[in-house]
Amino acid sequence: MKIALVFPGYGSQHVGMGKELYDEYRVVQEYFEEASNCIDINFVKLCFASSDEEISKLLHAYTSLFLIGSAVSALLKEQGIVPDVVTGYNNGETTALFASGCFSFPDGLYLLGKMCAFYQEALETMDVAAVRIAGISGKRLEKECRMLNDDVEKISVAIYDDEHDSIVTGDSTTVQQLCNIVENEPNIRIEYLVPEIGLHSALMDTVIDQFKIYLEKVDFKDVMTPMLSGIDGKLVVHGADIKDRYIRHIREPLHFDRVLEALDAYDMIIVVTPAQHVGALLKQKYPKKIIKMISKKSDIELFKETVQ
Repeated sequence: MKIALVFPGYGSQHVGMGKELYDEYRVVQEYFEEASNCIDINFVKLCFASSDEEISKLLHAYTSLFLIGSAVSALLKEQGIVPDVVTGYNNGETTALFASGCFSFPDGLYLLGKMCAFYQEALETMDVAAVRIAGISGKRLEKECRMLNDDVEKISVAIYDDEHDSIVTGDSTTVQQLCNIVENEPNIRIEYLVPEIGLHSALMDTVIDQFKIYLEKVDFKDVMTPMLSGIDGKLVVHGADIKDRYIRHIREPLHFDRVLEALDAYDMIIVVTPAQHVGALLKQKYPKKIIKMISKKSDIELFKETVQ
């Protein structure tokens, strides 16, 4: 049985995530302790006793999701469960890279800490918006964005979830213009999101300019477990290639639609911590595959039984 681990990204964070696993397994507690020592955040309080507003702050969400995902991947390894491939939705790629053996847990926290700091600074100087548009093709959205952009890129498709479900980011006024153009299309669904989900466009150039210096301080190793890249859905194993893709991932569109296609080669897909949106995409794409989410001890036990 071929197993794929999928790590969710921004939007999946919630107070209480990982609590039952933290209570049951020492290895999870150890990861919480190490994370708090690395970046001076009380993750027990943040993840289990804060508020939706607090845990949804950029740095808190990115690092807490990385912590939970990393701890669960270590727990699975401790239980003798080794995946054949890993991947991540959006910033979940950083967790996937840790799980693959690309860099250490402290290095992952270090990278996220720096990136989030520069990203937060950028957001405070920009008037940007993000919107999910379902019921229309990504190709059609690309065309509408090109027409709105003229000679300057003000709006673009940032995330392709599937053929008719995408996230667009850009200048707030231009994003609203796009929504006005498509809102009367049949079966259209529009959901306004927060820009912390990731702009994945030229708007992130200032973040990259500052962040790439710190990227040089982390050793990206060839991985033990291949990762499906969010850029194109291809398997990557070499550290130099992964490092190049890591910085490109900040600016280029996320093609989770291509990751979904590549997951067809795997028999069981495990979503590490509950993620409604990612879970729904997987179940819609593969209604007959074994798709499980891990949030408590019974999930681990059931997973082991299924694998055996």
